[in-house]
Amino acid sequence: MSIDTDFPATAKLTYLNAANVALMPRSASDYVEAWQRDIAENGSLNFNEVAEDLVFDEVRGAFAKLIGANATDVAVASSASEFVASIAWAVMPPAGTRIVTTDIVFPSTSYPWARVSRHTGAEMHYVASRDGVIDEEELIAAIDDRTSVVSISHVEYSTGQRFNLKRIADAAARVGAFFLVDASQSLGAVPLDVREVAIDALVTTSYKWLCGPFGVGLAYISPKRQQTLDPGITGWRSHSEIYDLQAERCVYHNDARRFEFSTMAYGCAGALARSLEYLRAIGISNIMSRNLALVDQLIAGLSGLDIKMVSPLASETRSSIISCKFPDIESKTIVKLLEQKQIFVSPRRDYFRISPHLYNTSRDIDRLIEELRAIRKADRRASQ
Repeated sequence: MSIDTDFPATAKLTYLNAANVALMPRSASDYVEAWQRDIAENGSLNFNEVAEDLVFDEVRGAFAKLIGANATDVAVASSASEFVASIAWAVMPPAGTRIVTTDIVFPSTSYPWARVSRHTGAEMHYVASRDGVIDEEELIAAIDDRTSVVSISHVEYSTGQRFNLKRIADAAARVGAFFLVDASQSLGAVPLDVREVAIDALVTTSYKWLCGPFGVGLAYISPKRQQTLDPGITGWRSHSEIYDLQAERCVYHNDARRFEFSTMAYGCAGALARSLEYLRAIGISNIMSRNLALVDQLIAGLSGLDIKMVSPLASETRSSIISCKFPDIESKTIVKLLEQKQIFVSPRRDYFRISPHLYNTSRDIDRLIEELRAIRKADRRASQ
């Protein structure tokens, strides 16, 4: 295992943008390219009905190992958003109850619940942020006897705020609320074990911290919820025997696989399995320690640049994401100037977001700080 070999792009650019799209290890990209080539040249000769029936087994198993679940607790589809929508319609929170989320959560984590609430008459409750950060005590206080659903991100995409899932899960459990977690900005960079936190449903995308390709979403459904949920999105793979093609009946799996429903870019699922195994071989705790060391270096470097850091800096709420802004330079301008130097970060809201991952080094952080310092000096000279 060699970072330079496995992530060849690191030799030609400074990529600090995993919260947007992470780089893929060579083993994953090679797999998906070979799979697509085989389909292009051989059609179904190799990828036959047996292969299609078993196509998710590998990624289900790899993901289950990562989060401490069983493979039958895992479902696979094309995106995390599909899963949130399907789960929201399955839960169908009734009129008179509240769905608790935040006003800075990624829209795919709240929009499906808002759609269902318009149908059932349930109330959406958005815990308000201050300066882009949620007070976790206010979030927990909002989970009351009227609450039927709590839907949050483990790590907020905009500022990198990391929630204490155990505390929130316990608060949801006390009132019998369904607890959904979007872990798209944490899994692969933050350890999470579903045996330690009472999560009813967890969803994640593939192409951020899990270092996979576009086109795969994963879901964990708690065993206690699996047989009580009637998925909101169904299709030909919904039947427990997928080639028992009978239009007049559908017999679901008695586990999370009932949330699988459709043909998809199957090669992407196999590629994600390789990314998951790559990360697990390193260890998510090791990755988090390395990433936070880079973030420490970043914070120290930013401290002398007349820059405002929006992200929470306390150890218990930090993640691998740092969002910040200069008081008098538009963040989109900063992003464009950095791109000219082959340094890649993202504009988010009115700040810019920096997100190092396992393939980054201290040299990458030094280079970013150096260029930000140069941008600041040039701006000051221009304003004199």
